[in-house]
Amino acid sequence: MMTSRNCRIWLAGLMVLGLCAGCFGTTPPAVFYSLTPIADTAAIQPQAAEGKIAIGIGPVKFPDELNRPSIVTRSGRNRLKVDPFHRWGGSLEKNFTRVMEENLALLVKTDRVMTRPWERYFQPDVRLALDIRQFDGRLGEYASLNITWMIVGPEGDEPLLVRRTIIQEAVADDSYDALVDAQSRAVARLCREIAEALSKQLPTQ
Repeated sequence: MMTSRNCRIWLAGLMVLGLCAGCFGTTPPAVFYSLTPIADTAAIQPQAAEGKIAIGIGPVKFPDELNRPSIVTRSGRNRLKVDPFHRWGGSLEKNFTRVMEENLALLVKTDRVMTRPWERYFQPDVRLALDIRQFDGRLGEYASLNITWMIVGPEGDEPLLVRRTIIQEAVADDSYDALVDAQSRAVARLCREIAEALSKQLPTQ
């Protein structure tokens, strides 16, 4: 027969187990995010000469601290925060280059944009080399893109243009949705700048 002391111990154990189960049960599920390309085609002015310019994207470099599944934010001047419950849907590099492909195809009015490694049949007229230094932000404040990019001719010789671009976009609120939306706008601004540069390097096709 269970004594009152044993009964109290047994009940206390059940309470501890219940609390532990409750703790495990409150673990939030991971949420996945994706950058979005330019959507409002009616608002876009042609940025480069119309034609079938073939644009190759690559190589693309991301710093190690950003090239991870989790979204990275800043919580201080020298402090980064990696949130395991807010993640990129796929790799950040592929997410970034996919949106660049779609944006440049729209802005330059070509369907010949491909990221390295491209198919054998694809022969780019120009290549874009991207070195991303910063692509993060602070929730409720801003999203930052700091990138050095270059336009290289078809022979892969001396760059036709080398430029560093720093972009900040305001974040509407303290949600990750708002942060990723601001990051998408930053990529769109970068693509408009690249498209304008291409219009000067390749005025006609």
